[in-house]
Amino acid sequence: MTTRSVSPGAALLRASRMFSMPAPIPAPPGDFSSATKHSSPTATIPFPTHLSVTTPSSSRITGDWGFKRPLPLKTTTNTTIPLVRVRQVDSIEHVTDFQSASDHTITLEKFQELHLPLTVPAAHTRDLQDATDKPKSVFEEDRDVTAIPEGKEEELENKRWRFKGPWLAGMTDGAFGKYLEKEVRGRRTEFRAFLKERLAAEMTKDQASEAIEKVVDAPEPVTAADVTEKQLVEYMKRLRSEKIELYRLVSRFLDLAPLAQPFNPRDAAPNKLYELNRPNVYSESGPPITHPSAGLSYLRTRRFQENHPLYGPQFDHPPAEARVVMPRHTPTGNYNPILGVGGFIADIGQDTSFNTSRGRKHQDLMAFDLETRGGAKKYADIKVANVDSRGKVIMQVDEASSEPELVQKEMMGRYPLYEEHFSSKRKPTVPYYSRRNEFRGPGTQRYGNLQSYGLGRGDFGRNL
Repeated sequence: MTTRSVSPGAALLRASRMFSMPAPIPAPPGDFSSATKHSSPTATIPFPTHLSVTTPSSSRITGDWGFKRPLPLKTTTNTTIPLVRVRQVDSIEHVTDFQSASDHTITLEKFQELHLPLTVPAAHTRDLQDATDKPKSVFEEDRDVTAIPEGKEEELENKRWRFKGPWLAGMTDGAFGKYLEKEVRGRRTEFRAFLKERLAAEMTKDQASEAIEKVVDAPEPVTAADVTEKQLVEYMKRLRSEKIELYRLVSRFLDLAPLAQPFNPRDAAPNKLYELNRPNVYSESGPPITHPSAGLSYLRTRRFQENHPLYGPQFDHPPAEARVVMPRHTPTGNYNPILGVGGFIADIGQDTSFNTSRGRKHQDLMAFDLETRGGAKKYADIKVANVDSRGKVIMQVDEASSEPELVQKEMMGRYPLYEEHFSSKRKPTVPYYSRRNEFRGPGTQRYGNLQSYGLGRGDFGRNL
């Protein structure tokens, strides 16, 4: 059976990148700690791996999605939002393998409605509060380092997020062994040449310092060719005893992702402050597998004011409704409830009304609400959001203030705030004087005094 030939134009379009779908990105790494826990094969993965495709309503009725064959109407017309992800355009069974892509696409729309920028994690423990109150966007010039100039790798090693080598702390024993066999063992000659250059630079620096002390001219710089084999062997023996310096050189040679600073018991002496410093913001949990923004938001700051049509500029941003995914259950060790905001599981702070100490005010956080459609919801104020090393979005939320919550309920038609508090039927608290009394005789009425101008004793504490 011969295959059907196509025209040269059709063959050109098939081979063109303009009309081809991008290859799917690798799936997120699995969580080995949850191997014994229940996991659903239909659960939404942390980030999308395939392109989302949509089509207009006129083409959707006929099943035309722009592929080789039309998609079945029974499946594609029963969904509210026409979004599909194609796993294989032409399978061995001569069918198009696809599924709905509304989960990630709608989640993206929800996140963009929050007007929330992606931030970087705190570099020091003392900056944890500043990372929430004064967040730094991942698009700042000192953080969004992607194009590294030649020779600036060491200078920018603590500011970049992309590395050629892996993050060793997140590798298994098998993956680490394969990495050694495939990438490391065959580069011994290159590493010796790298050490010669380092030793030559160190010898040049020592000779220059010695010349300054003796007040003589500095000698010629030492090159890698001037380093003898004996000097290199002595240098390697010295590095074996200095493990921190050896790892620093190896990580720069292999371009490894930075690791967290190891704990030294001598630094935790009594009456001595121990401060944990991170050379890189991603050294604790590893660098992200994608850009730190993950394509969710391209905003650099959230410092703008929302303008209400009646009340004017607002001090706080509108709070978001958080769904109570799992209430608090002390017998099982779940002391804090699990909330979902915009399709993401949020991180609850320890000093909020959602925790155990103040949770008695919210009965919806203590048990499942089976009467409310969709479950119980609470208004939450979103502080910051960032992407971890596995591509998951981590959001920190706090309880919403009462005033923004009432304003948001009024915008959604759930609370008559204006009619109840600002209606024209309500009498004003400030007394109103008619202009007819303007020409009364002296001593009959006073139109101004110290108290009316804010100069009374109760305002400033002294009689002006």
